[in-house]
Amino acid sequence: MSWVLACLVLSANRTVADLVSPYGGETAPNFVELSVEPDHVRVVLEIDLSDYPIFVVPEDGSGLSLAERTGQNLQIWADGEELTGTTNTIDVRPRIPRQTAASTQYRPRPRSEKVVYVDMEYPFHGKPERISFVPPLSSDGIPLASIGVVAEHMGVPVTDYRYLSQAETMNPDWSDPWFTKFENPNLTRHHKSPMMSFLAVEPRVVRHEIILRLKDFEIWADLNPGNTERLTADQVASIKSDVSEFFANRNPIAIDGKQVSPDTVQVSRIEVGAEGLRVLPDEAEASRNTMLLGVVLSYPVRVLPNRVDVSWELFPNSLDVIPITLTDPAGAVPSQIYASDPVVTWNNHLTTWANPKTSPVVVKTAGVTQVPLFAFGLGLLGVICAWVSWKHTGGLRMIFVSLTGAFVAAAIVVFPLRSSLPFAMTLEPDEITTHQVVEGLLNNIGTAMLETQNDKAAAALEPFVEADNRDDVQAEMMRGLSVKLPSGALARVEDILDLNVESFAAGDARNRHQALANWTARVSGGHWGHLHRQAVHYRGVLDVSRHGNRWTLDGLTILSAKAGG
Repeated sequence: MSWVLACLVLSANRTVADLVSPYGGETAPNFVELSVEPDHVRVVLEIDLSDYPIFVVPEDGSGLSLAERTGQNLQIWADGEELTGTTNTIDVRPRIPRQTAASTQYRPRPRSEKVVYVDMEYPFHGKPERISFVPPLSSDGIPLASIGVVAEHMGVPVTDYRYLSQAETMNPDWSDPWFTKFENPNLTRHHKSPMMSFLAVEPRVVRHEIILRLKDFEIWADLNPGNTERLTADQVASIKSDVSEFFANRNPIAIDGKQVSPDTVQVSRIEVGAEGLRVLPDEAEASRNTMLLGVVLSYPVRVLPNRVDVSWELFPNSLDVIPITLTDPAGAVPSQIYASDPVVTWNNHLTTWANPKTSPVVVKTAGVTQVPLFAFGLGLLGVICAWVSWKHTGGLRMIFVSLTGAFVAAAIVVFPLRSSLPFAMTLEPDEITTHQVVEGLLNNIGTAMLETQNDKAAAALEPFVEADNRDDVQAEMMRGLSVKLPSGALARVEDILDLNVESFAAGDARNRHQALANWTARVSGGHWGHLHRQAVHYRGVLDVSRHGNRWTLDGLTILSAKAGG
């Protein structure tokens, strides 16, 4: 390892870092993870190979090896006293991938695929009130390298991905690390409050979503889990059950003036960190002091209400303001709930929004254009009689003139009729027609999947699926088209894109067809302030029937579904 590090020192070019935005630190060439523990600071440093010399302390005759001198110019001070670090691990390894929903907004700097990985520890005594972190700086205080940073205190995130470009000071809250923060307001995290509320008003459901800490719930519910710090899977399951029962009767909601009870209450273990919010499995290791819970209370509605009132009842100790986000089809608006005024109201101010609903698929220009051969035969006989009458004179001519008129008149009457005779010739619908039919059915399917209750979903299928086929179609919709959010809820379809009808073949009976198609559905859904959006590429078979100008879906088979980002 020593000779590898020596080569890096000799080959790298020294540079001075550019000034950068405090955000997007996950794209920086160098990165440091800072973890403040009860008696030490742990530093995990990733050094870009081209920047390695910047992080090496010059040899001073002390006999320290190159590895021991690596990273030591990242200074840490506790209450004005510089801490001495010891290196636990140093090697060259692949860079740790870091990604957030906003990472695409920040162009990554040129950086090496591998990094020098350094794991260091800085012990301290007592509980310092101020801990400062100083990156390598020039004599003028300019950062010598671009360094991304993320920090936590006793397992609680203190920042999202940020940049460490100057001396930064943390003020630890040893009684409750959730309130630990940096003096620089740019070094912070998205979820700042220990409790947050989100009210989502959607076409078929009103959802009240809450993020809370287990330690606050223990006080409200008078739980007594003892002195244990780690929780077993059984304890987590029991806590989730208690939380569900507790919140079903708290923070009451009124929709259009009528108080309602939740149809479902879902509780998840969640984690909030630099890469956003994620749902944790119950069996994952759980810390009692840092455990977060996400609650989703669902209230089905037939249409978008005019007014929703939330009466808030729960405030953690020493906290009298709860942030809340109100979301509807027009977007999200942040607000606050005050202990002195705990009622928050959403009013429907939408003027151009239309309630989504399914409708019959009517394609007038589509269809099966039928040319009755019988009419063609009558017309042909009329032509023959006209020719014969032209060749003859007298009475015979009058007979064939009469026959000509009769055959032509009959052909004119018969031709427009849609013959049901077996010898009638049927032409397949054209490309435009088939596209309109399949697109109309897919749009209806997306609308029907907004329904949160089975009886309402069945009713939504009525305009475009015959009664005998609804159960099978609904089952295949749920199996093949459902996209689950991390919380377990279903995403909704925003739009159908890039529809390609590969074939539209005749089915097993007259006026029945089978369409093979592929398309992209843009789906989205949000929970606890995080919007999840992705494109899903589908390929499937749709069995359809034509009833005059109206088309119905008889069967559905989803052949493949692939998330596209």
